[in-house]
Amino acid sequence: MKLRTQAAIFFGLFLFVITLGIFLYTQYVIGGVFKKQTTDNFRIIAEQTESTYLVFREVIKTRTLDWSSDIKIQSIAKAILAASEGSPDRTRLAKEFSVYLNEKKMPYDKTIFLVDLINRNGIIFASTKPERIGRDENIEKTSIGNKTHNFDEVTNSKFGEAFVSGVVIEDRESPVPFIHSSVLLFSEDKTGEFVPLDAILLIHFANLSQAAEALGASSNNETVRLTTGLFLKSYETSDVYLVNSERTMVTPSRYVQDITQRQKVDTFPVRECLNNGREIHGEYDNYQGVRVIGSSMCFQKERDVIIVEVQKDEIFSTMTALARGTAVASVAVFVLGIFIIFFFVRRPLARISEVVTALNCAIKGDLTIRTPVSGKDETADLARAFNIMIETVQASQEKLNVANEKIKKEASLLERDVKVHEQQEKFLDQSRRAQVNLLEDAWQAKERLEVEKNRLQTILSSIGDGLLIIDGAYRVVLINPVAATMFGMAREEINGKDLRTIITFWKKRKEVIPPALWPFEEVFLTKKTIEVTLDDDFSISTENHTEKIPIVFSVAPLDGVVAGAVVVIRDATKDRELDDAKSGFISVASHQLRTPLTTIRWYAEMLLSGDAGELSASQRDFLTEVHGGAERLYQTVDLLLGISRVESGKIKTIKTPIDLDVFTGEIAKELAPQIDEKKLVLNIISGDMGPVVVSQDSLTLRQVVLNLISNAIRYSNENGTIEIKWSVDNEKKEVVYMVRDNGIGIPENQRPRIFSKFFRAENARAWAPDGSGLGLALVKDLVESWGGKVWFEGTEGQGTTFFFTVPL
Repeated sequence: MKLRTQAAIFFGLFLFVITLGIFLYTQYVIGGVFKKQTTDNFRIIAEQTESTYLVFREVIKTRTLDWSSDIKIQSIAKAILAASEGSPDRTRLAKEFSVYLNEKKMPYDKTIFLVDLINRNGIIFASTKPERIGRDENIEKTSIGNKTHNFDEVTNSKFGEAFVSGVVIEDRESPVPFIHSSVLLFSEDKTGEFVPLDAILLIHFANLSQAAEALGASSNNETVRLTTGLFLKSYETSDVYLVNSERTMVTPSRYVQDITQRQKVDTFPVRECLNNGREIHGEYDNYQGVRVIGSSMCFQKERDVIIVEVQKDEIFSTMTALARGTAVASVAVFVLGIFIIFFFVRRPLARISEVVTALNCAIKGDLTIRTPVSGKDETADLARAFNIMIETVQASQEKLNVANEKIKKEASLLERDVKVHEQQEKFLDQSRRAQVNLLEDAWQAKERLEVEKNRLQTILSSIGDGLLIIDGAYRVVLINPVAATMFGMAREEINGKDLRTIITFWKKRKEVIPPALWPFEEVFLTKKTIEVTLDDDFSISTENHTEKIPIVFSVAPLDGVVAGAVVVIRDATKDRELDDAKSGFISVASHQLRTPLTTIRWYAEMLLSGDAGELSASQRDFLTEVHGGAERLYQTVDLLLGISRVESGKIKTIKTPIDLDVFTGEIAKELAPQIDEKKLVLNIISGDMGPVVVSQDSLTLRQVVLNLISNAIRYSNENGTIEIKWSVDNEKKEVVYMVRDNGIGIPENQRPRIFSKFFRAENARAWAPDGSGLGLALVKDLVESWGGKVWFEGTEGQGTTFFFTVPL
């Protein structure tokens, strides 16, 4: 970087730092002091407001004590307490109390709208509103909170003590917020002592407008005119208001004059007071979401909060103007400094830059370069000395060129000899190091392989399931002891042999599976992992272990260029026994349930048809529910019995010729009410080959088709489409039958279990909660019982297509 550029950057950064420092000092230091002073002023105003509000509450106490000393009120209270409960005298005296207060007392104090006499148990026995007599104020205390009444303190109070509650909102008593004031009545006995009565005077003051004046919201109050009133006038956004325990504004403010609007105030100062009993003095967001600076005064016992606040933007408007002016002045000083740097620093240094440029040319070999000499200052002397130096170097260079040519000729001969010698030395050194490296690598590889071999052997021996690795030709590369025990052979006998010559695969313990159809073939072709569960009903046997062993296993392809697979296999004999026991139990239970269910259905139908007399509407509704529940349970039992018969091999079939077109049309007619109910469109496509006739048991085929179409109806949206289609395969050996819907589809991660008994996908359970999860399991068992296959395709949310095959 050039010297003149460095000088310009240095002085420019210096000016920038000075300017930025002035701006930041103005913005943050002076601003911080201003903010602290403003917060302290707000604290003083809030404390003055708190004092006036306390005076306001003391005035309420004084007025309450004044009423409690009324001889008329005391005498009526004593007379009512002396009269028996429910007596005419007590009713008369309660009315006298109401008339006296409504006509003689309350007209002279408009802020009092309700007065009650309450016993120590909280029961009202006299009131200015007679309908309140008998009400339990303890219930109100429990529902609204201890802020409503101070019964615990009042009942234990002394003569001359009164208690004022926080601000209360009860729409059934007053549309505006109000304050309870309560005092225990005393009677002077013959000795001159004051004896407490079993009567509490509860006065309701709706004088929140006076509270607003006490807070300074109105500058008519002489006490606060010079403080809060002046504060409200000095700022356009200033506000003073009171919030009660329900976090509701209960006095008018600058922005909310109508307190019946129930303005919620859930701000930081309110939360800190009501939750933690803390007062806040600083910056926060007000109930309008505007940033303000203010102070709060917390009345923790009454759970009321006084808020004094002003919007931050108005308070800091002066500071903002000052910061803006400082920024403009700083920019002007910075621009002036740059102008001075350019004319008094950068231009003189430009002549030094010319000398440096000439020097760079000379370094690159141009000794003819010269710098212009002008003036008599130091830069001119530097240019003159540079020219003399270049002339001297040029003369020396010419002499060196002559000597250099001679040295080059001699050096070329020496260099050729040195290169030959270096190449020979380098070759010998590389050969020696390569031999040492090869020996070290071979030894380390041998040690690593030995450690890895021992570790793998230990892992394989400790695995509880059988494990073997085969290559693409089914040769056993590795097998653990558990798998060797299952095969009834030693591991040494199995290693290296073709797995197809060792084990025999069985389907349902009676059908031998040829090696070409083993699940391993699918893994070799698709490179995907497969898992075989107990429902797939696979077994194996070997020459040394002829008894068929039920198994579950998984096969995963080997990574890398070598084809092969890792097989994890487990003996499922106990699982199969447990599954057989479960199936037997389900079969027996289903048989036992079917007869009583049939009886329930028949009797319910007879009752619904009026055979036992006319039913009321509620009886008919109950019986309809009973009949529907019995019908659904009967269908579930029927599915269980069907699955049990298929699994036990006891299903009876009578093959007859079936025209698929006629057969499908009959089932569609049977399901027409369900189709019409959901406004579905059913398309039956029979193809262009004419009638297709299969030889199959009609009841078995009907149950498969009925279940698939019923599922399509159940899981389709209204106004959806269901398509039924069949076609004969190219070899004319079987018919592929298809049922397609555009309903909810099947989630990808739940597809492997879709044909399992009692399994239902999550979206299916959410769509129709009353399913049994047996229909597709029965479909699979029935299709496989006649030697067919069943599968499905589709996407979640876009529908599903089920296929099954029927031999011709």
